Amino acid sequence: MNASARTTRHSKTQKDIEPETTLVVGSAGLLEQRELEKTVSWTGPERLRCLWYRLRLTIAEMNYATHRLVEQQMRLP
Repeated sequence: MNASARTTRHSKTQKDIEPETTLVVGSAGLLEQRELEKTVSWTGPERLRCLWYRLRLTIAEMNYATHRLVEQQMRLP
């Protein structure tokens, strides 16, 4: 699957000139992550360990944000 697509813009006033082609780029961070994942060859357990770590990190961030929100709400009159 390609992250970028090509679109064509036509000029309405000049029909003799070939259409200009522009590159529509998706999310740059996601594209860089996909390219990095392609360059590294991981075994199954390594990939699973990395995904587990990312899941734990995400849950820890969500828990921290929830605790901070509750603390802020408790200080309100």
